[in-house]
Amino acid sequence: MTEPVRAARPEDTMAVRSEISGAVLWLTLARPDRGNALSRATMQELTRALKVAEADSAVRVIVIAAEGRIFSAGHDIFEMEPGGGEAAARAAQREVLEVCRDLMLTIMRLDKPVIASVQGIATAGGAQLVSACDMAVAAESARFCTPGVNFGGFCTTPLIGIGRNIHRKHAMEMALTGDLFSAGDAYRFGLVNRVVPDDLLRAETEALARNIARRGPEGIRQGKAAFYAQAEMPIDDAYILAIDKMIDACACDDAREGLAALQRKEKPRWDRD
Repeated sequence: MTEPVRAARPEDTMAVRSEISGAVLWLTLARPDRGNALSRATMQELTRALKVAEADSAVRVIVIAAEGRIFSAGHDIFEMEPGGGEAAARAAQREVLEVCRDLMLTIMRLDKPVIASVQGIATAGGAQLVSACDMAVAAESARFCTPGVNFGGFCTTPLIGIGRNIHRKHAMEMALTGDLFSAGDAYRFGLVNRVVPDDLLRAETEALARNIARRGPEGIRQGKAAFYAQAEMPIDDAYILAIDKMIDACACDDAREGLAALQRKEKPRWDRD
């Protein structure tokens, strides 16, 4: 479906594999030999694939998955420490982190649901990627960590998304210890929605995605945007926004079809586009 972004390093191309399954698009990180690292090229390719999917009316739900034993090892250390002195390193780090920011915001602002399907270790930027998705399903063997402190730093940017998913004390426990946390811990913290046996990860994620894909896309488009907008507001302002958006949603074509279907005692017919 998508063409990869061409980068300077040929080993970073074709880092994301696209696969359509009904109304569900699977975007799979496909460089297990590099720990599915979030290099600039990989993040740009994934961002581009998401935007192409957003414009494709046949796609209702997007799944981000990965190959191998590592979901994503986070940023490419060679891009974060390129050599050439402190000024060059700081410039390179800023570029990588800004490309990462653009990817995370693209996921959140996409008008279609995005589900992470986590089969291995998600560390640093990999855990951040999981946190940016609207939902997440994890295999029982999945692990999560923000290991910056283990190397004398701190996973500040990953904590933006993680800290908005889970309780602050859990977020700080992850960040201050740098330890690996189990899929069960991630579920308890609120970072993932479901934990399933490893051999059922694909099937369970697909079932969840197809369940969502059967819902009205117009209401989902409006509702997702409203949810993230109100989440950062004081509660009084959140209610003002949500009331307006709720009224808009009730007036949309999907809602009209839903009400008409209820009166017909039939399932809604939303597959018109």
